[in-house]
Amino acid sequence: MLKKRQMTNKLYGSNGGWAAMRSVTYDGGGNAYGLPYHQVTPIVSADEWNEMITWCVSTFGSSGTKDLPGVWSTNERWYANNAKFWFKEKADCEWFLLRWS
Repeated sequence: MLKKRQMTNKLYGSNGGWAAMRSVTYDGGGNAYGLPYHQVTPIVSADEWNEMITWCVSTFGSSGTKDLPGVWSTNERWYANNAKFWFKEKADCEWFLLRWS
């Protein structure tokens, strides 16, 4: 008899090696450069992380530099840092969550 495992943000073994269980979680507020931001933690593959960065650039505009989109700089609309996405506006955060959840 098989038992169901509870789905969490953990790594599970698979035939091809270790695989992350996909998850996108709202973490509440935080501060960057003294300004409030909304935080989202996605547990995703590296390819999907890059897709999220590309989507944010096309949806919300550039952030950081051309070579390092999403990196920290003062008063940006959004950031990607410390394995999280940070959004200045709640509506942007909600739009991200709707797209990737």
